[in-house]
Amino acid sequence: MTSGDAVAGATRRHGLVMAPELAVARTLLLAAALCWEVGTVSGASSSVTFCSCDLTPGSCDINCCCDPDCTASNLTALFSFCLPGSTKAERWVCLSNWLIFRNNTPYTTAVVGSPPTELFCVLSAGASLNYFVSPQTVNASNFPTLSAAYQGPSFSAASVGVPQFPSFYRADDPVLTVSTLGALSVLRQPAPLGAQRVCSSNNPAKFLRSGSTSCIHVLSNLTDSCGTDLSLDASYYYQDITVLPVPADVTNQTARGVPIISTAADLPILQGDYCNNVVTQVEYTVLYNGTQGITNVSVVFTLTNVSTTSPFINQIFTVVYKPLSSAAQTSAQSRSGNPGYLVGFPVLSDSGHLSLLRSLVGESCAYSPVRFGMNSLSGCMIRGTTQETCSDLQARSYQLLLGGSAPQSLAMFGNTTTTQSGSWTPILYENCSSQGDCSSNCLLPVSLHMQILWASVGLLANPQSQVLGARFSYRCQLVKCQDATVLQTRVSFTDLTLRGPAPRANPSVTGRDPLGFFSPFQSSGTEAKAGSPLLALGLLVVCWVGRG
Repeated sequence: MTSGDAVAGATRRHGLVMAPELAVARTLLLAAALCWEVGTVSGASSSVTFCSCDLTPGSCDINCCCDPDCTASNLTALFSFCLPGSTKAERWVCLSNWLIFRNNTPYTTAVVGSPPTELFCVLSAGASLNYFVSPQTVNASNFPTLSAAYQGPSFSAASVGVPQFPSFYRADDPVLTVSTLGALSVLRQPAPLGAQRVCSSNNPAKFLRSGSTSCIHVLSNLTDSCGTDLSLDASYYYQDITVLPVPADVTNQTARGVPIISTAADLPILQGDYCNNVVTQVEYTVLYNGTQGITNVSVVFTLTNVSTTSPFINQIFTVVYKPLSSAAQTSAQSRSGNPGYLVGFPVLSDSGHLSLLRSLVGESCAYSPVRFGMNSLSGCMIRGTTQETCSDLQARSYQLLLGGSAPQSLAMFGNTTTTQSGSWTPILYENCSSQGDCSSNCLLPVSLHMQILWASVGLLANPQSQVLGARFSYRCQLVKCQDATVLQTRVSFTDLTLRGPAPRANPSVTGRDPLGFFSPFQSSGTEAKAGSPLLALGLLVVCWVGRG
C-alpha cells in the first residue's frame, strides 16, 4: 500500500453510503491531500542493526539513542540529541487533520501540533532511507571504469607568489646574506628578549639603522660548551657568510657577495677553570654607496676569558653604517646634535665619545657611551695581580674608570669638531693622592663621578642644549691589591637653564563715564579738575553774563 492508499484508507467512512457527487468530492479532496504531503524526519527509533555509539558496556552512553543500557522509554526527551547512526531515518506523510474523519489505516500515525495547524501524519516505510544501495561487484574488467569517475590529484600545490626583491636597500630593510651553501638569510644583531634580557638571534640588522644592543647569554655547563657554543665563537659571526650588495642580487646568479672582513683568529678554548677567547662584543661596520648598495663589511670583536662557573655573560652587538665618500673615510666622529645636543646621544670629548664603565662577566669590564641627559650608574670588578705594584694598580684603575686616556675637554655642542677651538669646555679633575703599598694597603680610586652642567640656549621655540662645564671627581679608599675591588662610575647632568623675564601682560581697558556739564573743559577723566584755568574762566563768564 502506498502513502496515497494509507490516506485513502484513513478517510473511509464505515456504515455510510456516499452519493456519486460525494465520491467526486472525496476524489478531489484526496488529490488535494496528496499535494499537501510533507516529508520530515522526526522521532527516534532504536531499532538499528548496529549500535556504533554503544562504547561502554553496562552503562548508558550519552546521546546514544540505540544503547540497550538506556532504559528510558523516550530517549529523545532525555538526550539533547541523538548521535548519528543511533536512530533510523523516518519519513512522515502529513496533511491537515481537519480532512480526516476516521483513522483505520494499518500504518503508524500521529497527530502533530495543535489547531488550527494540527497535522495528521502517517509513517511511511521506506527502506531507501536507512540502507545503502548494494554496491556493484568489482572485477578486473570494470575496475578502470568505476575508478575513472573519481580520479584526480590527491594534493594540489598551493599557489605561492614569487617574492619580489627591490633593486636597492631602503632604510630599515634587513641586510641579506648568503651562506657558502647558498642559503639565504639576514645579517643578525641579537637583541634582548623579555624581562630577563636573554639574547635572541631573530633580530635582523636594519639598513642605515646604526645602533647597539646588549643582552645576556646564559651559559650551561661551560666546561662542555666552551668549544661548541657558537654564540661564544667569533668565527660564527663572519665566516662562510657574504652580504648581498643589493636585494635584487638574490635572483642574479652572477652577482658576487661582499665578504665580511675580520682579523679574529682565536677560537674559544678551555684552559683550566676558564674558557678563553669568549666573544663579549661584536661591532659590524658597513660601508655603502647610495643606491649602488653595500661595498664593504668588517667586524671587530672583544674577547674575554670567562670562568666556567659563570652562569651568564653580557654581550654587546653594534652595527654602524657609513657612506662611502671621502668625508666618511676621515676620522671625524658623528654628530650628537646640530647644533645642540640631543637627549640620548653620546657626549663628545677631545678623545672621542665619553665612556661609561660597565661589567661584562666576572672581573671583565666593558664600556658604553655616556648619553646626554641620561643619569647613569654602573661599574665592574677588578683584582690586582702579583706582578702589579700599587702605582700600576692605580694607573689601571684610572684608565678603567675613564675608558682609556683621560679626556681634557668636552664639546659644548653636538656638532662641534676638533678644529673649532672656542667650542670646547675644559674638564675639572679632582684626583686622589698616590700613596700606599701593595704589601699593606693601596689607596685606589674606586669611584668616578662625572658631573656635567648644561643649559638650553637660543629661541624658546627651538632650544639648543649646550654643555657649560664638567667636573670629574674621584673617591679613593685603601684596599689590598689582590682583593676583588668594585669600580663604579656615576654620571649626572645638571640643568642650569635661565629663562628671560616673563612677557608683560596686555594693558587693561579703563572704563570711563559719559562726560557731564563740564565736558568742554575736561581734558581727561570723569571729574573736573579744581585748578583748571579753563574751568575758572568759564565760571567767570557765566557770572558776568548773569549780572548783565
